[in-house]
Amino acid sequence: MSNELHVTSLIVQVHPEQMAEVRQKIMAIKNAELSANNDVKLVVVVEGPSQRSLMDDISTINAIPGVLTATMVYHQSEELEEGEV
Repeated sequence: MSNELHVTSLIVQVHPEQMAEVRQKIMAIKNAELSANNDVKLVVVVEGPSQRSLMDDISTINAIPGVLTATMVYHQSEELEEGEV
């Protein structure tokens, strides 16, 4: 039996005055990690077991008040062998 691992990175543009709140809400998403940021943009990495789970997390990020756009810039998927995490 094998499992999939999907990884994507996003550029998230944010209203500057809402950056702190947006960062906090993204960090609360289980499979999301902040990689870099400036005053108006974040780089977010999201991992999940399926493309559908990534799309759900991207939709969640897009719905955060203060987020202007969340644009996928990279996506990778691979099959994991049994026992790999």
